[in-house]
Amino acid sequence: MANYDLMVIGSGPGGYVAAIRGAQLGLSTVLVEKDSALGGTCLHRGCVPAKTWLETAHRYELVQQAADFGIGGIEKNVQQTDIQAIVKRKNRILLKNSKGIEYLMKKNKVTVIKGSGHLMGNGKVKVEEEIHCAKKIILATGSMPKDLPGLEADGKRVLNSDHALELTKLPENMTILGAGPIGVEFASVFSRLGSKVTLIEFMDQLLPLEDHDIGADLAKIFAKRYKIDVRVKTKITAVERMESRVVCTLEGENAGTLVGDSLLVAVGRRPATEGIGLEHTAATLDRGMVSVNEFMLTTEPGLYAIGDIIRTPMLAHVASDEGMVAAEHAAMNLGADIRPHAIDYSRVPSCTYCSPEVGCVGLSERAAREIGHDVQIGTFPFMPMAKANIIGEPHGFIKIVADSNSKKILGIHIIGPTATELVASSVAILAGQLTVDALARTMYPHPSLNEAFPEAARAVYGRALNV
Repeated sequence: MANYDLMVIGSGPGGYVAAIRGAQLGLSTVLVEKDSALGGTCLHRGCVPAKTWLETAHRYELVQQAADFGIGGIEKNVQQTDIQAIVKRKNRILLKNSKGIEYLMKKNKVTVIKGSGHLMGNGKVKVEEEIHCAKKIILATGSMPKDLPGLEADGKRVLNSDHALELTKLPENMTILGAGPIGVEFASVFSRLGSKVTLIEFMDQLLPLEDHDIGADLAKIFAKRYKIDVRVKTKITAVERMESRVVCTLEGENAGTLVGDSLLVAVGRRPATEGIGLEHTAATLDRGMVSVNEFMLTTEPGLYAIGDIIRTPMLAHVASDEGMVAAEHAAMNLGADIRPHAIDYSRVPSCTYCSPEVGCVGLSERAAREIGHDVQIGTFPFMPMAKANIIGEPHGFIKIVADSNSKKILGIHIIGPTATELVASSVAILAGQLTVDALARTMYPHPSLNEAFPEAARAVYGRALNV
């Protein structure tokens, strides 16, 4: 039986960061991982592999537009996609990053144990057939694709996101159920690579958790630029699985029957909290999610939970920050001179890597009004921006949500070129608590996409310059 100060179960972006932080603070630390490689869902079945597919789709689109940039010798519609090569490249990147995490564990003297961790109570964890003890335990077991009754994934005709990342043949016709980040990213991938895509969403907009104007503009661009058949306020009520196709029956605003090669179910993820021994602890669950306080501590003494298994945004950067908070709180209670910070979830940036990209932080217009703000809006399009036209992506906009009394900026919502990078500026703006007036007076370099920020601020007062 081995004894440690800190045990972390799960090596995703929350788990491995927690392990490193614990070790940095002087705790004897062990990391338990059931998969053969470190990195968790984000690295092997989520964020990172999805982005490799998206980058391929982006490069493919650029090649098709080469003639518009004065690059000759590339005939339109001659390019072909090699799906097997896409998967091989993806796997190379995953292996490289996983090896990088292994190196970090060795560098920080974190012990790594391969196997499934099972809580036994009182600081004991069973990994395969061995018992290990830890003064503090951090659960970081992540999540898995959510199934719907009657639409369970079989890996052939009905797919989940794990299956989609391993496809070896491009579907001619793909139906995607769910227009959250996962659904719109895969719609963006397969439509650009040549598939005919139908995107179905039960709610009244794409990206239902984002500002309504973002979802509306994305739907227009998807339909016009990428010929995606967008159907909101619609649901699938029945599926017929055949040898070479799948037939979906739809109800709602866009009812009918769809015939395609495959159905991708992208309706979200569920926490991986089953079978890990929580019943042997005093920790409580809320609809499958572990309940924690502001320092990620559960109702079981010494047991923490972070990432996709708690009721906070299912985002890798959120899990990483939670991992640091949990590790620091554990170390503090073991005598380390450290004071963990409580996370401000009102400033969590969200990124969707479809084309065009989406990046948002803070309150949406609807949310701001619902909690009583007297709201002012400023929206500025990328269309007149020199840099947007230079790179050939003059679409989308920046939208500022502000309080009309205090002039405080409540939220920033971006759809357009490199929105997932521009949102970093948005985070800094909210963190610095800039007012609309202060942002309107901020100088940005020319030509750059960032020039749209002060223009959006001026648009709050109806006096944007570049229109």
